[in-house]
Amino acid sequence: MIQRIQTVYLLAVTILQTVMLFSEQASVIDGINEQSVALTQNWQWAILISLTALIPVFTIFLYKKRRLQIRFSIINSLLLITLQIIVVCTLLNISNANVTVTYSANDISPAISLILTVLAMRFIVKDEMKIRAYNRIR
Repeated sequence: MIQRIQTVYLLAVTILQTVMLFSEQASVIDGINEQSVALTQNWQWAILISLTALIPVFTIFLYKKRRLQIRFSIINSLLLITLQIIVVCTLLNISNANVTVTYSANDISPAISLILTVLAMRFIVKDEMKIRAYNRIR
């Protein structure tokens, strides 16, 4: 289980999304006041971020069911795309001419997680092809 590279990729996705869950997305300065913007202020988005952090953990423990791993990876990819769209729309809504917005590195966390999930899915498919080829030889 831990010897496979897709496990490392899925663990990295879990770590990135967990960090995103507990940190702020941007700081907004409107002259005098400074506010931090976090997606977890809205409970629906907090649930979405939590799901994108938990699905890879469940996927890791399904190492004997590769087709199910692929399905969970596809679901997680779709959730990560949705989350990235929400992050971009939220950041575009708070930025206007009257305020200064300082973005954080967590804003691209869903995109990085999406790339890692696709890489993990690619290696899961390779494992499935190896198993099928091995079964044909027998």
